[in-house]
Amino acid sequence: MLCDFGGKLKAKAQAQDIRFTMMESHTTPTGSPDSDASVSSSEVKSQIGSQELGEAFVHFIEATRNLEASQQALSEEIYRLTEDLAKSNADLKLQIEAKGRLAEELAALLSALPTGVIILQHGKVYAFNDVSVSLAPWLEVGSGWHIPRQWTAIDEDHFRTSQDEGGQVLRPESRKLADGRQMLLLHNVTTTFRAREQAEREAKLAAMGRMAAEIAHQLRTPLATATLYASHLGRTQLTPDQRFKFAAQLNQQLTWLDGLVSRMMSFLRNRPSNTEIVCVEELLSETKASIEAVFESRGVKLELFIEGGDCLLTVQRDQIRGGIVSILENALTVSPEGQSVLVRARAARSRLDLFIEDRGPGISQDMLERLFEPFATGSPKGTGLGLAIAKAAIEVHRGEIHASNRPDGGAKFHIVLPVFEPL
Repeated sequence: MLCDFGGKLKAKAQAQDIRFTMMESHTTPTGSPDSDASVSSSEVKSQIGSQELGEAFVHFIEATRNLEASQQALSEEIYRLTEDLAKSNADLKLQIEAKGRLAEELAALLSALPTGVIILQHGKVYAFNDVSVSLAPWLEVGSGWHIPRQWTAIDEDHFRTSQDEGGQVLRPESRKLADGRQMLLLHNVTTTFRAREQAEREAKLAAMGRMAAEIAHQLRTPLATATLYASHLGRTQLTPDQRFKFAAQLNQQLTWLDGLVSRMMSFLRNRPSNTEIVCVEELLSETKASIEAVFESRGVKLELFIEGGDCLLTVQRDQIRGGIVSILENALTVSPEGQSVLVRARAARSRLDLFIEDRGPGISQDMLERLFEPFATGSPKGTGLGLAIAKAAIEVHRGEIHASNRPDGGAKFHIVLPVFEPL
């Protein structure tokens, strides 16, 4: 349309130029030199103006075409952007709806959980579920969170809400969220905790029953023997030598009973008291000296090797020495004459490793599993309390004891005790 309009304007301008030229030819006399020059000048100017006007219209047409093309491209881009925006809005709407459904599902899940969930922001309650209210009724949004005073600490992780029969046992657990907030979980472990307490009570009662049975078994034979010897002493026909013999045997049985009772009391009352600082070498040398004569009488050699003997222990000297002696006595009973028992000590980096090795028959697998239990013994003459007392004495000093069999025969005991290096 714009091209046709420009063509019409150009044709109209050319027609006006022709009429202007004809009018000038009629008004000027023919053959006059001035008139001819004037006509020629006017024609030249008219032709130049028409050419410039034509060129201007050509530029205008080209600019119009470019403008139309730009407008068309802009319209297409607007249309495309409008479609993209509509699609994005539809996707965003779907995402918002999905997130809304997810939020509803999470809210329903939190309400159904048996665990209290509390969201904290800057130490204040931001949100919580229904279970939290039943466990902590005072909860309010915006209030500060702290462990209530009425909650009694059972251990580092568990709290009892009250001392009544209906008191609950809770285990708080804290977790950090990605946005800097904190999620506090209140686990209600009342049922589990009560079941565990009941199991522990039953285990203690069962252990007491087994111990009572073992004590009765250990005391029955020597008591019966002592009773028999006492009845013999009441006979009037005994000679002085026989009376002396029965009295000595009775005294032996009563002494054995006294030792057994003393060992049981030592096991039951194993608590460190009057601790002192002693160096490793001094303690082990004293232990060796206290039992070496017994080893020599049996023809068994006791060897002691120490590394880091200047390291120090905080122990009840007699108690820990008695525990080590119990293990050495056990090693002596299984060592044939001419053999040796090896004691190796290595103290370094806050730790004492003490190894006691014998060349005996070793420990059976069945006995190895219950070796440190009270009254567990494979010897008909043993009480089964020596190793139990040793284990209790070592553990009460924050130590450990383990037993195993040596590859080339015999048993090995490994004792670990905490030490500190001298200044």
